[in-house]
Amino acid sequence: MEQLTLNLNMKEEEEEKKRRERVKEAESRRKAAVPSEDDWNRIFEMKNNERDTEKLKEVKASMEAGEIARSSEDIFSKSGKLKRFSKAEALRIWQKLQERNRERKLKELVESTPDNYRLVTTVPQLDQLIKDLYNEPIIAVDTETTGLNVYSDRIVGISFTLPNADYHVYIPLAHENCEQLTRDYVLGEIHGILEEECIGKVLHNAKFDMHMFLRHSVRMRGLAWDTQEAMKLLNENEVHDENGKAYSLKRLATKYLKVPSDNFKALFGDASFREVPIDVALVYAAKDTDISWRLYQFQRQHMEKLPKVLNTYEKVENPLIEIVVDMERTGFVIDQEYAKELGEQLQLEIVEIHQKLREHFGDINFNSPQQLMKVLYDDLKLGKHLPARKKKSTDAATLETLRKHHEGVDLLLDYREKTKLRGTYVETLPRKVHKDGRLHGEFNQNGAATGRFSSSKPNFQNQPYYARKLFVAPKGKVLLSGDFSQQEPRLLAHFSNEDILINAYREGRDLYSTAASETFGLPLSECGDGSKWRKMMKTGILAVMYGTSPKTLAEQLGITEKEAKDFIETFYKKHPKVKRWIDGNIRFARRNRYVEMLGGRKRRLPEINSRDRWMRLRAERQCTNAIIQGSAAIQTKLTMIELDKLCKRKGWQMALTVHDEIGVYAPDSISLADVKEFESVFLDTVKLRVPNKTDIEISRRWGEGKTIKEWFGVKESEAIYAYGS
Repeated sequence: MEQLTLNLNMKEEEEEKKRRERVKEAESRRKAAVPSEDDWNRIFEMKNNERDTEKLKEVKASMEAGEIARSSEDIFSKSGKLKRFSKAEALRIWQKLQERNRERKLKELVESTPDNYRLVTTVPQLDQLIKDLYNEPIIAVDTETTGLNVYSDRIVGISFTLPNADYHVYIPLAHENCEQLTRDYVLGEIHGILEEECIGKVLHNAKFDMHMFLRHSVRMRGLAWDTQEAMKLLNENEVHDENGKAYSLKRLATKYLKVPSDNFKALFGDASFREVPIDVALVYAAKDTDISWRLYQFQRQHMEKLPKVLNTYEKVENPLIEIVVDMERTGFVIDQEYAKELGEQLQLEIVEIHQKLREHFGDINFNSPQQLMKVLYDDLKLGKHLPARKKKSTDAATLETLRKHHEGVDLLLDYREKTKLRGTYVETLPRKVHKDGRLHGEFNQNGAATGRFSSSKPNFQNQPYYARKLFVAPKGKVLLSGDFSQQEPRLLAHFSNEDILINAYREGRDLYSTAASETFGLPLSECGDGSKWRKMMKTGILAVMYGTSPKTLAEQLGITEKEAKDFIETFYKKHPKVKRWIDGNIRFARRNRYVEMLGGRKRRLPEINSRDRWMRLRAERQCTNAIIQGSAAIQTKLTMIELDKLCKRKGWQMALTVHDEIGVYAPDSISLADVKEFESVFLDTVKLRVPNKTDIEISRRWGEGKTIKEWFGVKESEAIYAYGS
C-alpha cells in the first residue's frame, strides 16, 4: 500500500513538472511572439532606408496592438532553440500584413462605391454612354491593360468621367467570369468619341493610353491635359515614393486632393487586372478618371494664376505629347549584321586589352572596384596625383585625372568603354527589336527638372557616339538631322546681352576664339580652332554657365585652383554684363525662390536661402544653369513642334531627339529645297538676340552623316544659288 501511494505521488510530481514546463514554454512563446523593445531598438539602429523604416514601424504598431504575431516557425528552430527576432522576419510579417490589409481594403472599396460609378456591360448602356459623351466638351479617359508593354499588351477595360453628366463609368472588355461586350464591338462604337478633336480629353500619363489605343488601331485625338506632365511644371521637385515614382496618379491624388489612394500593386499584388472581380474593377477604374479630372481642375486653377506657366504647358508640353508618341512608334532599324560583326571585333579587342591590363596590374578582376582600389592606391600609390580632398575612387572622372600618370589607366578606360559598348548596345539592342522589325525607344519630354528630354531603351544621353552606327535609316529613307550649334552659349549671349558675345555671333566669328582673344589679350590668330586658348575658353564658358567651382575648373583644365579662380575673374572683367546677369539671377532667386526660363517656365530652388552653406551654394550654382538648360529645352521642343508640322506636310516621320539634335526620316530622294526648309525651322522658330545656327547631316547610317555640300555634291555657294533660284 505504501509503495502504491509512493508511486502515485511520484506520478503526480512528474505531471506537475511537465505542466510547469508547458506553462514555462507557453510563457516563453508568448513573450517571443511580441518582440521586446531591445529587439526593436537593435533593428531600428541598423542602416534602414526611409521606406523600410516606415514598414518596420507599421509592423511594430500592429504587433503591439495584437493584430499580428510571430509564427511558431519563426520563434523556434527545428531543434527547439529560440530564434532571435530579425529585420528580415519583420519585413516578412509586413508582407503578411499587406495581404491581410488588401482583403480589408478591397471589401471597403466595394462597400463605399459612389452612386455615380456605373458599369457598362450591355448595348443599351453603351448607347446611352455614347450619347452622353457627345454632349460633353471635355472628358477624362483611362485604360486598364494586361501589362505595361504598349506593343504587346492589350486593353481589358476603359473608364470615362463625364463632368457635366456627373458620372463615371468602367467598360470591361476582356475580364474573366464577367458579363461584358467584346473589345472589338466597344472600340468600334466609341472610336468616334476618341478620335473627335472637339471633345477634349484629360488623362494621366496620356502617352501610355494613346499608345494602347493605337495598339487597337484607334488614334485618340483632342488631348486637352495630361495631369502627369502638367504637375512637372507645377512642381519639378516632387519626392519619389517607395516605387521610385514621383508623379504617379495615386500619389498626387493623396498629396494634393487629400484622397487616400492605393496603387495597383498594393491592392492586387501581381494579379492581372482582367482577373480582378468586376465590382472591385469598377470602383478602382472609375476612381482613376474621377481623380484625374479632379487633379486637372486643381492644376488648372493653380496654373491660371501663373499665365506664363500655363502658356508653356498649352503651347509646348501638351502638343509635344502626341509627337513623342509618333516618334516612339516610328522606332529604329538596327543593322543586325553590323552588330554581329562589331560584337566579334569588340570581343577580340577586349581580350587584347585585358591581356595588357594584366601586364600592368596583375591577374585581378578589372570589374571589381575593391581590387582596383588596392592596386591603384595601395600598390602603385597613384592617389598622390589626385587633387587635394578628392576622394579615391575608380569612377570615370577620377580615372581621367590619373590617365596621364599611368598608361595602364588609359587601357582601363578603353576596356570599360568597349565592354559597355558590347554589353549595353551591341549585344542587347538587337534582342530588343520588336516583331515589326523596329527597336522602339522611350522619350521622356520632362526627363530633368529643367524640362530637358531624356530617353531610355536605349538611353541616347549616355550612349557612346560610335554606338550610333548600329542605327540605320529604313529602306528608301535617310536620317535628316539638325544639331543646334553652340545652343547654350548663344542663350548666354541672348540673356546677358554681353556686347563681345553678341557681336561675335552677329558677325559670324567663332565665339570661343573671340572670347579667348579678349580674355587672354592675345591676337585672334593665336586662338583659332585647335589652340589651347580656345579649348580653355570653351571649358571656361561652360563652367560659367554651369556654375562650376574654381576647384573643379582647375581639375578640368589641369591648372591650379588659383589659376582657375583668376581665369574666372578675368573672364568676368572682360564680360561684365555676364557677371551682372549671373548675380542678378541669384538675387532674383533669393527673393522668389525660383528662376524663369525662356517663355516663363519656372525652376524652383527652395534651398536658395538655406542655412546650410553647401545646400545654398548648390542652389546658387543652379540658378544660371537652370535658365540656360531649361531655355535650350524650350527652344528644342518648339522646334520639334514646327518640324512635326513640316513632317506632316511632306510625309516624313519624326525619328529622335538627343541633347540638342533632332532627326527625322525623309525619302532618300530628298531635294536641296527640302533640306533648306528643314534647316530654316531650326533657325527661325525661336528668335534670339543672336542668329541661330544648326549643323545639318544627311545619313543612311547614324553617325556617318554628310553635310549638305557633301550629300548633293555641289559647292556651298552653288547650293545656296540653286536653292534661291
